[in-house]
Amino acid sequence: MEMRLTGWVLSLLVLAGCSDAPQQSAAPPPSVQVMSVSSEQVRSRAEFVGRTQAFEDVNLQPQISGQLLDRHFTEGQQVTEDMLLFTIDPASFEAEVAQANAVLKQATAARDAAVLNWQRGKRLHPDGMISDNDMDELTSRKLQAEAQVVQARSGLDSAQLRLSYTEVKAPIAGRISSALVSTGDLVTPQTDLATLVQADPIYVLFQASERQMTAARRIAMADPQAEIGMLPVAMILPDGQRFDQTGVIDYVDNRVDAATGTINLRVRFDNPQDLVVPGMYVNLEISAPDDEAALLIPQAAVQEDQQGRYVMLLGEGNTVNKRVVELGERFEVNWAVIAGLKEGDRIVVEGLQKIRPGAVVNPVEQESKPFQPDTQR
Repeated sequence: MEMRLTGWVLSLLVLAGCSDAPQQSAAPPPSVQVMSVSSEQVRSRAEFVGRTQAFEDVNLQPQISGQLLDRHFTEGQQVTEDMLLFTIDPASFEAEVAQANAVLKQATAARDAAVLNWQRGKRLHPDGMISDNDMDELTSRKLQAEAQVVQARSGLDSAQLRLSYTEVKAPIAGRISSALVSTGDLVTPQTDLATLVQADPIYVLFQASERQMTAARRIAMADPQAEIGMLPVAMILPDGQRFDQTGVIDYVDNRVDAATGTINLRVRFDNPQDLVVPGMYVNLEISAPDDEAALLIPQAAVQEDQQGRYVMLLGEGNTVNKRVVELGERFEVNWAVIAGLKEGDRIVVEGLQKIRPGAVVNPVEQESKPFQPDTQR
């Protein structure tokens, strides 16, 4: 009997202990920072990689064959237009000029004699002192002699032109390369002597995608006064510094490259100090002419999966849901939203690692700051 009582007592103690145990409370919803999507005034800007190209790039070649006598420039120097650069031995060409000049003098003397005979015949012919056949012969000789003078004068002009080619002059002002030949070399019209480039102004070539060009053309169609050449273009040099000149687009190709889906464009920059040289890779920034309204969200709020980019949208009861978004241009640390959100929507910007779609959260409003573009860019 005592043992049975003891068992009952133990059972009651166990039950009492179980009833007195504290119950586990539910975990509080995680705290996350949220912000309301708002519209900001921004200026659209696109970035491209370009390559500089000389405004003029001349490959200097002689127009005659001969022995190179002298070079009249310092390699790498800035030369002026019509400056003498090379001299080819002129001796044989001077002889050609002398010979052509002698031929011209002979032809001129023969023409003068033929003209005198024709004038005499013209006086005698009306009186019948010379026949019609003789007059025709005098006229023919006069015309042939005059043609011989024209031919001789043309030969002299050609000889003088070839003589002038013995002096190779700069066709433009620019910076000259090193000489590709040495004094004493035999040069021909196929010989490269040097190259000459004019880098002020200077071109920058780059490519834009079909989508970018279509958007630009739509803007131009909507505004009859809008022209692609009105867009200011900035250049960032290889050392990261901004070039102190603003460029303009002066050429757009007339077709899209089917292989790359891009179209070629060209920007012209003034380059008064020759700071930019041909062949450099540079970055270009093209800005829209005016500010426009855009929905901006922080880059930190955007996630990506197989369906694309998305954000966590705060709904009723502080429940978060996945919302796929289409994003456009980046502005510093913000993305411009093209589709998927509207002004006033609240999205999670911090604490994304703690939540999943359908979770209830404790939202903490993030203080929104107006977008401030980087004025140094």
